Amino acid sequence: MEIQHASDLKRGTDFTALIYAQPGTGKTSTLRYLTGKTLVVDIDRTTNVLAGSPNIDIVKLDTKHPLEGARSLLLEISRGYQGVYDNIAIDNLSEFEQAWLGEKANESKTKSGADMGIPQMNDYNQLGFYLPDMIRFINSWPGVNKVYTAWETTRQIETPSGQTFNQFTPQIREKIVTNVMGLMNLVGRMVISDKTGQRGFILHPSNAVFAKNQLDDRKFALPEDLFTKIGGDVDVSTSPVPNGPSQPGPASPRKG
Repeated sequence: MEIQHASDLKRGTDFTALIYAQPGTGKTSTLRYLTGKTLVVDIDRTTNVLAGSPNIDIVKLDTKHPLEGARSLLLEISRGYQGVYDNIAIDNLSEFEQAWLGEKANESKTKSGADMGIPQMNDYNQLGFYLPDMIRFINSWPGVNKVYTAWETTRQIETPSGQTFNQFTPQIREKIVTNVMGLMNLVGRMVISDKTGQRGFILHPSNAVFAKNQLDDRKFALPEDLFTKIGGDVDVSTSPVPNGPSQPGPASPRKG
């Protein structure tokens, strides 16, 4: 048994991070601020925004066959590209989930052999095990930072006092999203100021936003600082970006 002393660990090394927001708000563009050489696994085909970035290489996942495509591609990366890159970015998990279910829908048949066109319950169960296992496999790679992106959605949460809120979370199947977020050192939601148009990441959890930061004491970070200032012990004084519609408030009753 190999024992590692906590005093020997360095904060912010080999970190795992998940950043999420609405489509087109700047998640993928934030990857250009990663320090060192980065390999981006392009799933949603939006890496054109990284054009001209000299330290970024891009490889595209086969989204028509995401299960076998991910298996072969990630195995190739783990065997041949560790040590070549400082960062591996998966862009993005929400589209991977949709591509997975889309493939299963195309394969689904009735007992008589007719096309069904919808995923089956077993497909959702299989995804629930595969996606966290895929992330664990990537997270096990030593000496490289892992960054994931996702779109955002909302879920209802109830506080111990009985209040109900709509909380922003990454758009990942509800039964596994908490598991996935638990595998990250940092989860940040990108917001945009209505007044200035400036973008920033909320890193502090609240009833309105799922976020976490186990890497340092920051509660907020600008895109250009998100990765470059990891590991600091003191909050950087910044003007917080208004959270807009994510301010907590009672959720409206569900219909139906």
